[in-house]
Amino acid sequence: MYRDAQTDHGWEAPLAPGHQAPVRQPLLRRLLREPLTHFVAIGIGIFVISHVIEERQSRYNLTLTNADVLRIANSYAQQYGAQATPEQMRTMIDNAVREEIYLREGLALGLDRNDEIVRRRIAQKFDFLQQDQAAPREPSEAQLRGWYGSHRDRFAAPAKVSFEQRYFAPDQRGDAAARALATAALAHPETAPGDTFPGPPRIVSLARDDVDRVFGGTGFAANVFAAPTDRWTGPFRSGFGWHLVRVTEHSAAHPRSFDEARADVRSDWIEADRKARNDQAWQQLRARYTVTVPQVR
Repeated sequence: MYRDAQTDHGWEAPLAPGHQAPVRQPLLRRLLREPLTHFVAIGIGIFVISHVIEERQSRYNLTLTNADVLRIANSYAQQYGAQATPEQMRTMIDNAVREEIYLREGLALGLDRNDEIVRRRIAQKFDFLQQDQAAPREPSEAQLRGWYGSHRDRFAAPAKVSFEQRYFAPDQRGDAAARALATAALAHPETAPGDTFPGPPRIVSLARDDVDRVFGGTGFAANVFAAPTDRWTGPFRSGFGWHLVRVTEHSAAHPRSFDEARADVRSDWIEADRKARNDQAWQQLRARYTVTVPQVR
């Protein structure tokens, strides 16, 4: 009887009696005997060794350029208002070299991997670098007018207030005593001596945000803006102490024309454009990554 011999591509013709099918060597063994395989393996080995040597050499090569030295000198001059002496420059250069070597050794040990502060600082520095790359663009007249028309309320003149005050300091007598003294003085505020306020005794035409900034965000501004005109009221608590207040003028908020608000419109447009371009850069960077996160329940 004849039997069939199987090949890589199917079935060959039946073998004659007394003939055996050729022995097939495993594919891996055949590849290992190929000269081309040896050549490729040697090439890969040389590449890996060269890469390791190059990385090692670059890690242990440290070059400070003239620009680096100038940066160190300028930093010293800005901080101390004078030029560094040659001896001071040598010390600062040695410190810069020490810092760079310590940094490289620390990174080689992976000290940055599990340090939240280091990770955050690197991320912040990259964020600042990305923002610095987006140079501000100058808007056209049409863009400015369009921005003004779309955000008209943003450029309205805010409500403002003018007032005079009597101040009672808690650090001299305690908070409760200062409040009690201010309350008693409300009966005769014109002659109440009070204490010397560290700021101006009379406030002229300040917006609410400005009052908060001067007196502290403790609700003082809200009380002043709600107070009637030409009548002493209080006492109101500020970041400094207790005050009696007499509002001399209330100025209501009102819209400004484009020409009046031009400078603010331009600044607002440039800032919005910067944020939009930074967000676009972030979206492009984010698109490079495949991110997998667990579902938050």
